[in-house]
Amino acid sequence: MKILSYLAAVALSLLPLCSQAGVIYQWQATNDETPYGITLELEFDEATVQAGSLNYYFEHFNDELPPAGLLNLRYTFPGYGVQWSLQDGGFESKLGYIDLQLSFGADGFLSGSIYLNDSESHLYMESVGRTFTVIDANSDFEMTEAGCPWSRPEPCGGAAGYIAREGAELPAEVPEPATLALFGAGLLAAAGLRRKALA
Repeated sequence: MKILSYLAAVALSLLPLCSQAGVIYQWQATNDETPYGITLELEFDEATVQAGSLNYYFEHFNDELPPAGLLNLRYTFPGYGVQWSLQDGGFESKLGYIDLQLSFGADGFLSGSIYLNDSESHLYMESVGRTFTVIDANSDFEMTEAGCPWSRPEPCGGAAGYIAREGAELPAEVPEPATLALFGAGLLAAAGLRRKALA
């Protein structure tokens, strides 16, 4: 009986931890454009995901508590990372802001726009449908390995991809037109060879 009481006590002590576990969405690149090698992970509370949308703005220039909805955010590029946590009260740098205008698709994909700035690095991306494109990424830490040195004349952007819930099935890659043409020519050649063999 003591063992059951002990197990029940352990289970009850873990409940607060379970209630803090959120729903994680991660960046999945679909092309090889700048900035290279970025990662983005967002964790939301379940109620926000169920609501279907989130309009979220947080400035970390004062001591206000962050609004509900977003639990954690991690953004990295080669050599540097931005960390934001509701539990820790915001950015590690204690400066910056986040602007999220997001919709949660029933298929597990996000759409909308994301802007984050921790006073040292920023990232702006928006979607057409569920495909996000990086419009601009910049940093006080030179983003050379990401293909975005300070000498770059135009904004660093172009990387495209999905922000999908963990476990969501990513769509099959759509072949490029040249690949489809080559495949079609191969089919025609194979049909011609078969017809020749039958004659």
